[in-house]
Amino acid sequence: MNAMVKTKVMDWSKFTAEEWFKQYGAYIQTCRMKSGNIPDSLGVNQIYWLICENNKGVAPRKNQLVCQINDFEADEVRKLIIDLKFSNRICASAKAAVNLFIEKNVRGLSDRKMEDEFKLGRNCLKNMVACGGFYISGHDKRLRIK
Repeated sequence: MNAMVKTKVMDWSKFTAEEWFKQYGAYIQTCRMKSGNIPDSLGVNQIYWLICENNKGVAPRKNQLVCQINDFEADEVRKLIIDLKFSNRICASAKAAVNLFIEKNVRGLSDRKMEDEFKLGRNCLKNMVACGGFYISGHDKRLRIK
């Protein structure tokens, strides 16, 4: 009757807040590539790099990264994002900055794409993204920024 229940503990010190969100974005991309089936002998990252190797005519992206998180870590980051986006403890202006920080890092948006999508100036966006990062690191002591 005294069964020990092992609970996993998230190691938030593994990456910075920006890197966690970027890794979550890479995880989402690899999940899209799985198409519901996990590859047999090759890992998803290897398949991803094989696809990139075949795209020789396409210019390489500078923000290409390999997913280094597992399902548990991705689920914890997803819970953090949901908590930040729907929290009642965060005021509206801070929530806007936090959302921009999350969008930039998870989706890997460039400054130009953010300007077009959010209809804000580059300096305003950079300031809001920086403020969002500072707010997240102050709001959740487990996370750190560069």
